[in-house]
Amino acid sequence: MLNTFTTVVVAALGVYALLKFVFFALPYRKRRAALDKSYGDKPSATTTTDIVMLLFTIALAGLMLWRGVEAVSFLGGLWIGATLIQLYFHEFHVTVPQDRAAPPVVSPIKSMSYAIQDSPWRPWRELLTLTVLICWSLVLLV
Repeated sequence: MLNTFTTVVVAALGVYALLKFVFFALPYRKRRAALDKSYGDKPSATTTTDIVMLLFTIALAGLMLWRGVEAVSFLGGLWIGATLIQLYFHEFHVTVPQDRAAPPVVSPIKSMSYAIQDSPWRPWRELLTLTVLICWSLVLLV
């Protein structure tokens, strides 16, 4: 039962991760409007959801460890995920045109969010790698 539940949750999260890329396929104006609405004049748009996601992540990690997981795979997966997100953010080193930059109040995360929406496919190698790894993992789960 625990094994099945964990597998279903992890598979759903894999599909969810892939579906998030659909947002990047929207025209820039729609992505920008969603970003403007989320941030408004605040420096952060995700304070509450970040706390919820951290708690969910801790719970999922605990569930996986309780169910039993190979330490090498778990640590390797953590390293791969952390490295891909680091490389993803590094791709946004190009200055964003003023008309697409984050409006005040600007914070590092708000500035990065607007840079991502300006050119969401800039880190295509990292996105492709993540997509292939997620798809491969979903195939292995089935």
